[in-house]
Amino acid sequence: MFISLMNGGLGNQVFQYIFARYLEETTNSHVFIDDHVFFMTKDNADPDMPGIAGQTRHNGYEIDYVFPNSKKMSLLSEYFEPDVWEYMVDNAKNANGGMGNIAQQLLDSGIDLNMVVEAADPDKIAFTGNKTKIPGNRFNSSVRYAQENTYFYGYWINPGWYNAYKDILRKELTFKTIEDSLNKRYERDIRNCFSIGVHIRRGNFVSLQWALPESYYHAANTSVLKEFPDAMFFVFSDDIGWCKENAEQLGLPPKQTTFVEGNFDYKNNYIDLQLLTMCKGMVVGASSFSFLASLLNETPGFFALQARNINLDDVAKQS
Repeated sequence: MFISLMNGGLGNQVFQYIFARYLEETTNSHVFIDDHVFFMTKDNADPDMPGIAGQTRHNGYEIDYVFPNSKKMSLLSEYFEPDVWEYMVDNAKNANGGMGNIAQQLLDSGIDLNMVVEAADPDKIAFTGNKTKIPGNRFNSSVRYAQENTYFYGYWINPGWYNAYKDILRKELTFKTIEDSLNKRYERDIRNCFSIGVHIRRGNFVSLQWALPESYYHAANTSVLKEFPDAMFFVFSDDIGWCKENAEQLGLPPKQTTFVEGNFDYKNNYIDLQLLTMCKGMVVGASSFSFLASLLNETPGFFALQARNINLDDVAKQS
């Protein structure tokens, strides 16, 4: 039995889904998804939220909702009886072991469990069993030789996992058809011009000092315009107001820029990702969401500009 942690927003979840599917296809094994993190704050849960009732961390488990052709994964929350699962989540909330606590609980229950950790500081993960550290966010095919009953703790942000089974995963990670009028207009505009998607992650990245500087976007957008004077820029961000106010510093020409708005809640914020995968080029921001958009883009001739100093370990933690 393999168990793989899943946490974070849509970008992280998809990379973790890709990794779990890599394990299944490569080892012909069954992978359970540890989704307990999504239950850590379930007060005032919206019953209409996609995913499982009671999940509120980020948008809950989003894979099935966003990608209707994805494989139905085995979630630990569905494996245990509801009262047992609630007990395990409560224990995880009160423990100091962070996201690895479910693995520790399984070990304490008598399961002979090992752990493979893709984290900068594995010692912070309170797991007393055999723990193996591997380099972060690198394609490492040696994971296929992991022992039986292994818990995988990581983010797995690397194209190698996807490319190994691209034909399969490309079909599974197919978006729903866009139906609302505003996003259909964005889709039409993006497809009918030389579109450049610009993703700008701000939010908590600003206080953590992980946000890319305006100079990065200015340099990237200027280089695009130099090569493709007719390029049209489509800006996606969790802070569109700031992007509008700083358009000049970001190198965005007023008459060639569209600020994509309206996809701000759990019902449709994935559409920003979907629209980015339609662009002919992309300026990648500092988030797993950005990396994922560039990975899933199948537009002929697609190119991506990316900062070389992005720390993927930091990106994964907060995406």
